[in-house]
Amino acid sequence: MGSLFDVNGSFEWINLNMKITSKTLFYLINIFFIINMIDFFTALFILGGESNPVYLMTGSMMPVFILKIGMSVLLYYVYFRDRYKTRFMLFNYIYLICIGIFMVSFGVYSNVIGIMNNEVVETASSLSNEEKKAYYYSVMLWLMIIPYIISMIAFKIYDITEKNIRY
Repeated sequence: MGSLFDVNGSFEWINLNMKITSKTLFYLINIFFIINMIDFFTALFILGGESNPVYLMTGSMMPVFILKIGMSVLLYYVYFRDRYKTRFMLFNYIYLICIGIFMVSFGVYSNVIGIMNNEVVETASSLSNEEKKAYYYSVMLWLMIIPYIISMIAFKIYDITEKNIRY
């Protein structure tokens, strides 16, 4: 890896094929990116009620924006790299995109409710940062983490038993 660029000027060390190998997966990543941008911009209207832990820790939406862009860039990178060690890793990747879309859509919905009903933002803004974080983490636990664990266990069981099943 002598140089950052090879003779053609491409990023050899990244080794991306830059081809759309799965339109469905590419569309999912685009939806993830768009929903994250909608979430970011709608959150700007309800900052008093915002419960994102990154925002609560920093007091700024800029780290949230950088994190959302960074997550999207990472998803595009993995997609265009187009290498998955196992089916389990590919399943994890797709699952995380899908659950991410679901969770961020839930955030957008909450933001829109706050934008339309100022009383909701006023009530949320009266909560302490610790109360907001506790609510945020409980939503994440019940709507993301627990279903993720159940899905991973189910997939591993499927993966182990599938080779012994006749179709």
